[in-house]
Amino acid sequence: MPYQALSLHEFASKYASVDACLSALMDRRWPDGWKCLSCGGVRHYRLHSRRALQCANRACRKQISVTSGSVFEQMKIPMPKIFLAIYLMTNKQGISARVLSKLIDVAYDTAFNLLHKVRAAMSNHDTQYLLSGHVQMDESYLGGHTDKVHLPGRSRSTKRVVGVAVEQRGPNQSGFIHLEALPSASSESLHGMILEKIKKGSQLHTDAWTGYQGIGAKGYDHQPVKSPGGMAASRKWPLVHRAASNLCSWLMGTHKQFCTTYLNSYLAEYCWRTNRRNRTKDEFASNSREATLPDRLMTLIARQ
Repeated sequence: MPYQALSLHEFASKYASVDACLSALMDRRWPDGWKCLSCGGVRHYRLHSRRALQCANRACRKQISVTSGSVFEQMKIPMPKIFLAIYLMTNKQGISARVLSKLIDVAYDTAFNLLHKVRAAMSNHDTQYLLSGHVQMDESYLGGHTDKVHLPGRSRSTKRVVGVAVEQRGPNQSGFIHLEALPSASSESLHGMILEKIKKGSQLHTDAWTGYQGIGAKGYDHQPVKSPGGMAASRKWPLVHRAASNLCSWLMGTHKQFCTTYLNSYLAEYCWRTNRRNRTKDEFASNSREATLPDRLMTLIARQ
């Protein structure tokens, strides 16, 4: 029988106690079993008052916190509430800090800081991935307000430039994506993002914007095409336009308003969740603990 994700009620019941949460963290942090870093011993005791483990070797007695080095370290929120926040954050639409603060009964600033710590872990984890093969790339613009109906070229007024790169794995199928807030749509910004996140040798599909000129000489098979503009551009590069459209829908639907100061943090969450949307449970048939997004996110932040 394929592994089924827990419902919200089942998840909350399973991790209703601090002991249950600590046991889950230990399983993920030390999947092959705990081992003392000082003496190499494997026997230990749980110090419940300190959420720590102590080596059972009488000549050693070294202690280590179960939460040290993870998102949970120094968090004053009860652990069952943090686990519930993880579950809610991996929902398709995510969750805003204001809604989360009401659901788990904490202050807004506390919920805000918790979500950004998790987003930082997502961002750190995804830095190891490079896009490759056929990659579509374009820019999008978020935030700000202008009274002008249209600004010429890449003029952005008060809006933030977001670079959008999407692997193409089929005629209309997206692979991994990467979105990043950029200082501008200049060649310096765009080339920097490409060199950092797209594997050399990849075939790069862009419009003929001058910011992409010269990238072919840096190890890429660049295929620029003059943009037809409007809906025709969306049909020419459907994957990047779909990614940008879905991002806008998520930001406005879940967060309503957001501060562009933290835009890269929101982009990290969007990319992390989107990049794992097509990884089915069958890929984790031998390890049901990693079969769902809440499971994978718990493993991720336990090891950060």
